[in-house]
Amino acid sequence: MANGIVALLQARASAAARRAGASAAFALIAAVFVLFALGGLFAALFFALEPRQGAMIAALICAAVALVVAVLAILPLLFRRRPPPPPPPSGDMLPQFVALMAKSTPSLAPRHLIVTAALVGVALVLTARSGDKK
Repeated sequence: MANGIVALLQARASAAARRAGASAAFALIAAVFVLFALGGLFAALFFALEPRQGAMIAALICAAVALVVAVLAILPLLFRRRPPPPPPPSGDMLPQFVALMAKSTPSLAPRHLIVTAALVGVALVLTARSGDKK
């Protein structure tokens, strides 16, 4: 029973990790290129302002522009809409779980049977409660 549940959870976790890993890799590469582009833009701004304003004033202007850009980049993260909570999981996991437990019940000790029965009861109560909220 435990091996079947672990294999099921492992398959789902590895698929989710692959999707998240690919997205994170592309985001990291894009962030590196954006950082190089911003560095070039700020260097160009500094060298454009330095002959007229002086090195100190040009550096302060570049820092102020960088601060404004950083605040503008953070604003959507602060004021974004929160996604609605995900719908409750469908009940197709529960029949698989119960079937796995039914197959392994003869090999369990009495203490494990009691714990398993309690877990199934909790799962059924939670499933019934999520069905009532509709």
